[in-house]
Amino acid sequence: MIRFLAPLFFCLVAATAWAETLYVHAPGDGYLNLRTGPGTGYAIAAEMYHGSGVDVLDKPGAWYRVRHPDTGLSGWAHSSYLTHRTDLRDMYVNSPGDGFLNLRTGPTSGAQVIRRMYHGDAVSLQGRNGRWFFLYHHGSGSQGWAHGRYLTGP
Repeated sequence: MIRFLAPLFFCLVAATAWAETLYVHAPGDGYLNLRTGPGTGYAIAAEMYHGSGVDVLDKPGAWYRVRHPDTGLSGWAHSSYLTHRTDLRDMYVNSPGDGFLNLRTGPTSGAQVIRRMYHGDAVSLQGRNGRWFFLYHHGSGSQGWAHGRYLTGP
């Protein structure tokens, strides 16, 4: 019996290890909806943020069944917002109206301002809390939080 189960276990582990990783490419909104089914009519289970990785579980058509490692949730995402690119953590400040975006000590508009980042400044995504992104500012080396609405992808 053990001789039969050991190869089966190895195959299951090996199949899991071969899961394809893709990355959310949604620089406009800053996130992609993870849905409970393959279509926009299905409920939203979670928001997956621009640059975050997902494990592809199945590709039956334009909608892929994926697992989001940050939340552990599985669901469906449209393939046009998923890419193999790994450089999506590089972003830019997109604040043409004000010309700047505040880098803050915490993920809220009430947190202390560390510095102003100017329209077009390069930043790297380090983490996130909801729609707030923890960033590394390339020009100054500062780290802090900024709202994802004012960031765009490469």
